[in-house]
Order: sequence, then structure tokens, then C-alpha cells
Amino acid sequence: MSTLPVRAYADALSYERGRELRLHVDATGPVDVRLIRMRSSDAADTTLDSDVAWAAAGTYDASPQETCVGSFLIGELAPTAPTDSSALSLGAFVWSADHAAAPVQALVSLANGPTLELRDGCPAVVDAAGTVLATGPRMADHVWHLVVASLEPDAIRLTVTPVDRVRGRTEEVVVAGAFGPFTPRGPVTVGARGGHGVVPGENGARGLAADGFNGKVEDPFVCAGAVGADQAAAVVSGDVELSDLDLIAAWDLSFRHGEDPGLAAAVAARQPHGTLVNGPARGVTGRRFTGRALDFNDAPGEYAAVHVHSTDLNDAGWDCVLAAALPEDLESGVYGVVVENADGSDVVPITVVPRADDPRNKVLVVLPTFTYLAYANEALFNGLDPTAMTDQEVVVETEDQAHVGDASFGLSMYDTHPDGSGVLLSSARRQIVNMRRGYRMWLVDAGRSFSSDMYLVEWLARRGIACDVVTDLEVHERGAAYLAPYAAVISGSHPEYTSEEMLDALTDYRDGGGGLLYLGGNGWYWVTGVLSTAPLVTEIRRGHAGIRCWESYPGELTLMSTGLPGGLWRHRGRAPQVLSGVGFAAQGWGRSEPYHRSDAAADPQWAWVFEGIDEDPIGAYGAVMGGAAGDEIDRADVSLGTPEHAVVLASSRGHSNFYQRVLEEIGMNLPDHGGGEQDPEVHADIVYFRTPEGGEVFSTGSIAWSGALLENGTENGVSRMTENVVRAFVDRRADDD
Repeated sequence: MSTLPVRAYADALSYERGRELRLHVDATGPVDVRLIRMRSSDAADTTLDSDVAWAAAGTYDASPQETCVGSFLIGELAPTAPTDSSALSLGAFVWSADHAAAPVQALVSLANGPTLELRDGCPAVVDAAGTVLATGPRMADHVWHLVVASLEPDAIRLTVTPVDRVRGRTEEVVVAGAFGPFTPRGPVTVGARGGHGVVPGENGARGLAADGFNGKVEDPFVCAGAVGADQAAAVVSGDVELSDLDLIAAWDLSFRHGEDPGLAAAVAARQPHGTLVNGPARGVTGRRFTGRALDFNDAPGEYAAVHVHSTDLNDAGWDCVLAAALPEDLESGVYGVVVENADGSDVVPITVVPRADDPRNKVLVVLPTFTYLAYANEALFNGLDPTAMTDQEVVVETEDQAHVGDASFGLSMYDTHPDGSGVLLSSARRQIVNMRRGYRMWLVDAGRSFSSDMYLVEWLARRGIACDVVTDLEVHERGAAYLAPYAAVISGSHPEYTSEEMLDALTDYRDGGGGLLYLGGNGWYWVTGVLSTAPLVTEIRRGHAGIRCWESYPGELTLMSTGLPGGLWRHRGRAPQVLSGVGFAAQGWGRSEPYHRSDAAADPQWAWVFEGIDEDPIGAYGAVMGGAAGDEIDRADVSLGTPEHAVVLASSRGHSNFYQRVLEEIGMNLPDHGGGEQDPEVHADIVYFRTPEGGEVFSTGSIAWSGALLENGTENGVSRMTENVVRAFVDRRADDD
């Protein structure tokens, strides 16, 4: 049981009114459930909130839950498998950056039978009772090996054969004794032990298993008969094919875009296909990788592995305590499903989005939920020295501390798995503690991501600006036509993770005459794919450039969700400046700074932007480190796509050396390159431009902008400028109508 007494998640992040919501809860004893409309950004001051009448509100039984975490393959033996055999062999090609990532890691396991596993990085054969029958030497990391356990009548033979003989050692361990006969029984679990409770899903399945492996697996198999050192060496060299063995179970794990990511293709005669469970990574390099093809679609045989991890989570799989339709009369907005008992509470945020034929407000907020998923349960504070990153006080909240080391929360895309490999996938079907209203992010001691975007939601309510709210997923799936009714589309504070479909939709909306307000920083940065929508699972590949906490392995840049390259949009010719006029310039967590008007701002044609604003500079205040320009900041750059006719209305300056220019712009390490105190490109720009068909773009280029909106009861320059632009966009499109 987690140290958080009540944990919950909904089956989706967004719903249309009247759609069924399924609520999953981990708690001891009954919980009370109700629905609220959330407009306040402060969970302790909910004066703008309102209760919602919901027929499903009430008390429900809940119980502690087991989480489906840790990926593996599960499959059956071929019907031709012998009922008993004098000899039996289990094997697989395996690779890990850390074969000792966990004390016990199962590689190939038979139900109620022997297991080939790793113990502290050493291959071992273990019987059904858990007795270790044979153990080999510690395996070399970063090297492919064929590992085979051969169970014979008079010996247990454990063979380890490296694919690269220069970097690894061939080992054979023989333990004499009286063994067998063997009765192989399925299912076979690969990459874990004892797979069970498997439930099919949209992009694979969820299920339970123990002792998960952290590494790559290729060509796992079970065969009748013994496989000795000579035969294993011949398989490694290619002189003997796996199909030449008396296979009773084997799987081809090569993958092409468009194939079912949860299918493990059976190789043995008449054997049913296997199932990949809990979201292992596909499209990863195998033992045959040459580097000549960097896309798994072009050379599937070189990408015939899966990368399994004990921390993969595709769908937590908790029991559903409530399945009920949301009220039919809900307006579009941000709501909270309140789940509470005497021990504690959780408020699960959901977004109610307009149906295609619903009446619309003129203003739309797009919550950047793909970014929320990228940062979901991020734990960068664990093991880092925060004083090296910020001059602000660092406070790690209880909910953050609770998920460290607890795999049931899942990982963020900023974390690494136990073997050091990066997290490629993030699922919405789990409790996400840092996607809660009022959450204070440890690095800025203020709202970030969802809790930061609630500053914007509250500001709109306080300024009397009626709006609809949607998420990235609606933009991704429904496109520009869904956005067309709006006079102003407003981004969240950090739309960093963006799909191609989203970029196309926003560009088409803008170029069709729409008004786009980018009120954030580091937007439209990482190429993001949607692997599935039920559950919602997003995918990234970090590539080899950009601000990153881990780096993709060579050859692993192509997304399995799209079949297209990942990495930065900038390196696919779609830098953020092309859409919004500004793009990621620098990041840092020293004090945020205000904006200073440019010379161009004095032109009377921009008076409508600055109307009613007396302060200069603008935004020397705010919840996010005391200013409106901070955290991650963007600037204009014509060479990267800022239109030449775009005007820079204001810029920040004076950032400390805690702010450093983005890595993709640093071609060489030079002495005294410095940060904000030396580098003039470390600043944020406020930019405005128009498109030929009457579209408009207003960009502020700072995550901290929304944190300044509520200052002095919304009576401030940042608030006034934002309102001036929103109302002008609405008025101009009303005139066009």
C-alpha cells in the first residue's frame, strides 16, 4: 500500500458530456465520490469552484490494488510439445546496460517448471521450487549474449555465448546430477516469471508477473533436447538457425509500423502467437544491427528485439469502482472527481470537451496533456543536487516523495528504467500526482504543467472571459475543423510535446484566419506520437540532441506509433518559430525577469496591445520565481522560421547564469560562453504577426507568464496585455462574421 492513503485515476483525461467515465481507486474501505467544476487554481481556496449534481455521486467500496507493471511476453507451447522429454532447453539472446539492475530477473520461465534467470547479473537455472541448480559468471554489460539452459537427464548445462567474442566470454557450466524426465507446461513467460491475469488492450495487454528483466530480448525459445556449447556457438554464428532446433515455442520480435505492437509472432509449428504485456519498447536494435538502416521499417531483421523493463506501465489495471455517464448538461471546462474517505482524498482532474455540434464559446484553451504525460510522476529531484539548478528554495512535496521507488506510480519520460535506458512511453491510466490542482513543483515552488495552467483557467473566470477547454488529444484527432469556430485558441503554459497532427491542425487553423495565443515556453519542441487512445499512451524518442535527461540508443530514433523520426521538431524542419514566431531559447531556475518594451512597441499601431498598461518593465512579479519571463523561455529567430514581418514587442533581459542557452544551439564548448549574464540570446520575446488570410499570432515565450496573471487580483500589466489581445482577437473575428 502506498503512503498516499487514497489514490485514483479515470480511464481518460477528457470526455464529452454524457460519456461514461470509469473511476479506478486504490484505498482501504469505502470512498465517497462526487464531481466539482474547478476554476480556482489554489486547492485551499476553492471559492470559484462549484459542486455538480451527478447521479453517480455516492459511496463505493474500494480496496488496495495490485498494479500491472513490468513488461513481458507470454505465450503458449506448440501443441506438438512432448508431454515429457528426456531433455529440455530454454534460451534467448539478451542485452542489458546493467545485467545486475535487479537482484533477480527472469529471462525465460515455464509454468510450474524451470526458469532461466539472472541473479545479481549472473545467469542461473532455477527449478520450480526456487532452488538454484546452476549459476554462471557475471555477464558483460552492453554486449549481446545467447544464454541457454539445457536440462538433461544427468546434468544441467548453462551456456553463455557472446555475439561479439572480443567483448564477452564464452562460458559453459555443467552441474552433474539426476534430472528429468521433464514435462514442459505453458504458458511461457519471457522477461519475467509467472505471467498471469492478462487482459487484452488497444496496444497490447496488461497483466501481472514477477522478477522482471531490464534489457533487450531477441529470439526467445524453448526446445526439446539439449543445446550444448558447440550448438549454441553455431546459432550465434548463423551456421545453425533456431528453426533447426526442435522448437516447441519461439517468437520473432521484429516489428514494422502498422503491426500490432502487442503481438509476438510465433515461430514453432502450429504454435499460437504470443502477447507482449505492459508496453515493452519495440523497434529497438537487436544483435544483427549494422547501422546501415536507422529505421526499423527498412530492416526489421536488425530490429528483432523488444526492450522489457520491470518499470513499464501501460495501464495500471486497478479495479473499477464506478462506471457512470457524466451529466448531459455539463459545460466544457475543467472538472474534478473527488475521491475521499477518513484517511485522505484525491481529486482526479478531467476535461469536458465540446461535441462537434455543441454551441461554442469564442475562446478555447488547449491543455497540453501530452506534456503532462511526459512529466507524469517525474522524480528528477531524487539523486540531484537542486542547488546546482536553482537559487530558489527547494521543497519536495509529500506526494512527490511518495512515488520514489514505487513502481506502481509509473515513470515519467524524464526518468530512466533500472537498466539506465530512457522511458519512451507514458500512460494516462495511473495516478499522476503532479497532475493535480494546487501541485507545487519542487524546482519552482509554484504550479507547473496542469497546476500552472489552472492559473490561466482561474484568470479567465475572474476576467469574465467565457471559454471552452479541450486537450491535446482532441486537437490531435479532430484537427483544424474542430478549432475553426473559435476566435482565439490559447495554449497552456508548456506545450512541449506535440504530434504532427497537432502541428498541422494549429497551423491550418492559424492560416485559415484563426487567432492563436501562445502563452507558454518551450512549446512544440519534441516529436510526440500517440501509440493508443484507450488507454492514452504517448511515445517519444529523445534522439541525440536537445535538452534531455537521457539519450536514445543508436538506431532507435523512429517512433513505433508513427513509423517516423522522433527527436526535435526543429530537426524535422518544423522549428517552433514556424508556428508561433518564437522557439526554445534557454532554460533556468533562477529568478524570473520582467519584459521591457522594444522600440517597435512605441508605434501607435500596437497601442491596442499596451492599452491600460502603465508599468515598465512588465511582469516584475509572479508566482513562478517572481517574474513573468522564466523557467523555460523562447525567442524569435528568422533563421528558424519567425516571419520577417513579425514584430518583437517586448523582451526579457538580465537573466542570471542559472539560465543557459539550449544545447542544440551550442556547436562548440568555448571558454566563458556563460549563461544569461554573458549570452545575449538568453531572453524571452513577446511576438505578434499576421497571416495572409487574416490569422493572428501572439506569443509570450515563457512558462512563467501564466503565473503572473493573478497578481494583485488580476490587476496588472501581464493580465491587461493578455486580455487586450484575447478581446481584440474575438472582436476582429466578430467583425469578420
